[in-house]
Amino acid sequence: MQRSNHWDLAVQSVKSNQPAVLVIVVDHQGSVPGKTGALMVVAPDRVEGTVGGGLVEHQLIELGRQNPEVQLFPFAHDGEGSDSICSGHQTFAILPLDQKHLEALETLSAMEAEGRTGTLTLNRDGPSIESSVIRTNGFTGGDDSWSFVTPIGPLDTLTIVGGGHVALALSRVMATLPFRIVVLDDRRDLPTLENNIWAHSTQQIRWDEVEQFVPEGDHSWTVIMTRGHAHDTAALKHLLPLKLRYLGMMGSAAKVRQVFNELLGEGISSADLGRVHAPIGVPIASHTPEEIAISVAAEIIKVKNKKTNETQRK
Repeated sequence: MQRSNHWDLAVQSVKSNQPAVLVIVVDHQGSVPGKTGALMVVAPDRVEGTVGGGLVEHQLIELGRQNPEVQLFPFAHDGEGSDSICSGHQTFAILPLDQKHLEALETLSAMEAEGRTGTLTLNRDGPSIESSVIRTNGFTGGDDSWSFVTPIGPLDTLTIVGGGHVALALSRVMATLPFRIVVLDDRRDLPTLENNIWAHSTQQIRWDEVEQFVPEGDHSWTVIMTRGHAHDTAALKHLLPLKLRYLGMMGSAAKVRQVFNELLGEGISSADLGRVHAPIGVPIASHTPEEIAISVAAEIIKVKNKKTNETQRK
């Protein structure tokens, strides 16, 4: 599974007694390139992760390599002395890592590899982790005594119903984003399912039980892309009653009409069908599995960021 490598770098550095520094955004206000919770690990010859890039990230990398001590680093984005048009400020915590942090770092690395969620608490003494407990971002204190809490791991789950070539391509694309990826199919020994190294979980199921494998809630995203319209119809019928953040179905406009007409004939309401994103994806005239995957991923990001932006404006 493709994933970021910042916790792996931290573990490798500490185990080999090489210097490494954790840099994390513990607070931000206004328009800034790296939001609260963004982090990177800085080693002498390698950096994994990002706190937004640009001038401030460069300064923090140099600071971490030249002056590795626990500190808070405030940075105001006012455009002076740089090409930045950002307007706001960030507070970064800089924490050198050593042997006393190794157990926590190994836990973080394992959680990342397995797609598990939890909460990271960070203070001058280092990191601690609560597995499977999700807390919102929070920063308290000042230079001498401070504490930062942030959720870690993929809070959102993408369930791909159908394990074919498009599902494989979509898993590869979505693995670069903070999603837990689950792929479901009804076939045994399906090569594209067996070769899907990007999914956190792959399962063989029956379509008439698909709803049992899809979590409900505002962090649940589901796409239907089985091998035929009959399977799509069966899956969609069982998924429509669930409360999901996003439900989409792949197919041509003609296929979507056929599936919808069948379900309307079975008593499914047009209002329920109106919640389905179909045909799925942004219109980019996509044809190959890779192009379709990019189209679907773009639509999911659009829906996800639309609510995030609306919430921030309130």
